[in-house]
Amino acid sequence: MKLRFMFMSALAIALLTNCNDDDGYKNTEVSNADVAYLSIRIETHPTTRASGENPGADESDIKKLYLVTFDNAGKVLGIPSTSAYFIEIAPASSTLEAVKVSADATKLLVVANPGTQLAGVISGMGVTSTFNSINAAIAGVAEDEVTDNVKDIKKGFAMINSGNDEGLPAGSKITDLLIDITGKMIKPKDGEKDEDTKLRAELSDNRFDVRIERLTSKVELWLKDEIKTFPEGAKFDFESWTLDVVNTTFFPCADKTILEVAHSGSTPFYESNFYTHDPNFEGVVGDGLAFASIDPDTYAPVLLDPYDWMEPSKSDEPAIAYCLENTMAAAEQKFGNASRIVIKGTYYPKEHTTKTGDWFNFAGKDYHNLKDLQDAYDKAEDDSNLKKVCDNMYGKISDFKKGVDVGSDFMDLTENMLKDVPNGGELIKNKKEEVVRWYQNGLNYYYYEIRHDNKTEKEMDFGKYGVVRNNWYQLTLGSVNGAGTPWYPDPNNPGPGDPDPEDPIDQSAGYLGITVKTAPWVIWENEIGI
Repeated sequence: MKLRFMFMSALAIALLTNCNDDDGYKNTEVSNADVAYLSIRIETHPTTRASGENPGADESDIKKLYLVTFDNAGKVLGIPSTSAYFIEIAPASSTLEAVKVSADATKLLVVANPGTQLAGVISGMGVTSTFNSINAAIAGVAEDEVTDNVKDIKKGFAMINSGNDEGLPAGSKITDLLIDITGKMIKPKDGEKDEDTKLRAELSDNRFDVRIERLTSKVELWLKDEIKTFPEGAKFDFESWTLDVVNTTFFPCADKTILEVAHSGSTPFYESNFYTHDPNFEGVVGDGLAFASIDPDTYAPVLLDPYDWMEPSKSDEPAIAYCLENTMAAAEQKFGNASRIVIKGTYYPKEHTTKTGDWFNFAGKDYHNLKDLQDAYDKAEDDSNLKKVCDNMYGKISDFKKGVDVGSDFMDLTENMLKDVPNGGELIKNKKEEVVRWYQNGLNYYYYEIRHDNKTEKEMDFGKYGVVRNNWYQLTLGSVNGAGTPWYPDPNNPGPGDPDPEDPIDQSAGYLGITVKTAPWVIWENEIGI
């Protein structure tokens, strides 16, 4: 994706009014005393994070714009001379044009390119609508509610007011993202014609600058030119990655807390990084989230739609995943809550001679092929744990084969028999019970909970984990510190040694070493080790 910066521009607005009589309420023609004109300029937030800002390719385009005004009590105001409760601007034109609003308006909400459900909320407003009713949690949605197909931009990326963080110290909260338009409206003078008031507004320098930001988060994975693999002599080959554990709920206008990380650049869009408050912020672990699952017949991972296994990003061919923001209170930064990536690859221990084929591990000891494992089984005591887990492995394979001849016990298994068993590592997993770790053809899975504030050194620090709107997380895999798991890391069904969903992230051992770079877009860069 070719990156380009979108600078602040004056958008010329062609006003289209939308008639909506669903609630039976209809504005009547009002006098000039009840009318005002507002001239606005829209600045889209470039693509960036703590380390920088970048606009992204076509991700700042405005296809359709909605303006909603409120009075001091937070009540939605109708548009004079119409039956509408919002102003629809589509598409942006090349001529500056002021828009007519109620003279009682004091606050403004700007929404660009809303998804189906958010657009439905806007079009369904009526005489009793308030900011709180508009900003209620939108639940059960997928990432396409806030994103678009970047190869064929049609709808555009959903964007909304970014709020004003100017001069706010770390720890401050932005709880009102609405724009104060007091003093920015041009009202008619005594005896002035309506068209003259409108023209005066368009020519006035008293124009309000509106900053809007994307509601989506953006994740991509890069590989360092040389990935360090430990211990020295072990072999790791990257295969693919996917985004796993994502949110399905969001607030259009989320409260923000200012973090300590300042943004770079002479005129950054944001002064400091921020952390939002989503509907699942202090909820039950996994509440409002979507997880990958395991097919009960093939034992293959079933990824979340629309995410698939992806190649790492290249400068001319980035592999990008978009998702809804997902944030947590400090104490809720648990494995079952945080958005993460899963990496698939092959790993062979240092002592493995061929670095091909299956290998096994039990109780900290590696077995480089089936013969090594069967030799150890043959020498073990009948009541040993090794024989128990190997017998369980044989039973799982025998059940899966459903009557196909696999001999009478574990010693009768052959490598050809094992080749016919797909997803063998997942097949023999039995929840938390100890099992033989069967790394079929060296297959290993690793996971990484995405860091947001990658500057903090504190454990379970507020804002440390999660993904936030308008932030771009550029992860770079730099090191692999050992074997992963031979089964897909399922938060709903962890295997032996896997963390439970309720486990705090910082109090459990991780697999990856990752570097994160986030972003207009806020860009976060993080190198990760797995």
